[in-house]
Amino acid sequence: MPGDTATQQDRKSLTVWLDGFSAEIQTLDYETSRKRFVQDVTTFSTHKNIVSNLDEFEHDQWRHVWHTSTGFHWNTAEMRFDTSPDRLMAWIAVPCASTGYQEDGTAFDRPGRGSLVLTRESLDAPWLGVHVHVSLRHGVQAKSYGKPK
Repeated sequence: MPGDTATQQDRKSLTVWLDGFSAEIQTLDYETSRKRFVQDVTTFSTHKNIVSNLDEFEHDQWRHVWHTSTGFHWNTAEMRFDTSPDRLMAWIAVPCASTGYQEDGTAFDRPGRGSLVLTRESLDAPWLGVHVHVSLRHGVQAKSYGKPK
């Protein structure tokens, strides 16, 4: 777009990536989410110290957590990021939030934050996650039991 700086373009593309990932988490769309990451993604997990591939990431984290809360979203208005000089790698630090549920179905806020590293092969290629870590803010109840049926 005329007048857009590289930083504005990168903010837009990273926001689109995060918003898409949020939507996939909300709808439990594991298949589409897998396309956002490289096969050898490295992350930390609630259930393992280090996860070193996409299959583990989906099995050991996504499928244990995503269905237990609702309304997950990244607060991209507060996102901090930077890119490499060639703009083919970006780091992101961004707050997130969702609604968790007690065993009795009572809802509670689940604020958190994430750090991500994304890469792309060219400026018009899609971003792919090579590292991600999401954690709840200090003092937030970790266990959510899922929305009552």
